[in-house]
Amino acid sequence: MRALLSRFTADRRGLGAVEFALVLPFMLTACFGSVQCYLLARAKMLTVAAARNLADLVSQQDSVSASVMADFCTAGKLSIQPLPSTTLKISVASVNYSSTTSAPAIAWTDTTCGSVAAITTAATLAKSVVTASGDSAIVVCATYTLSLPISFPVGSSFALTGTALARPRNGVAVTYST
Repeated sequence: MRALLSRFTADRRGLGAVEFALVLPFMLTACFGSVQCYLLARAKMLTVAAARNLADLVSQQDSVSASVMADFCTAGKLSIQPLPSTTLKISVASVNYSSTTSAPAIAWTDTTCGSVAAITTAATLAKSVVTASGDSAIVVCATYTLSLPISFPVGSSFALTGTALARPRNGVAVTYST
């Protein structure tokens, strides 16, 4: 029995296959995890870019309407390419300084591109830039749900958000016409 055991421990054939079998799960986890982290970071950057692009487009206007916002929505959805834009939702608000309350107040909101709950806090988000009478800001809140085909190792569905602030380029508040 002792001779059989010593012969078994001295035989090194197949050692590489055993080591590979032990290391492979960790290697696959690291590879899949790094790819998923890359996709997640990329989707977050594209969501923020879509919000910034929409804020920039709206801030260049004197007045916007629902049809203009629909065109801007298309531009926002193109900003997130090559990811699918079906789960992208963007809400826009104009925040003006209210002389009656001496605080920022929402002048108008638009949800043509989808309703985002965070837009209700637009006045709070713009508080740092809308500080005096005549001040105005465009606040854009975007959400994107990223669905990954493989849920291992970090998960398969992520809700990403992006917020952007822009001051009107013409120096006056952007109005909303119906």
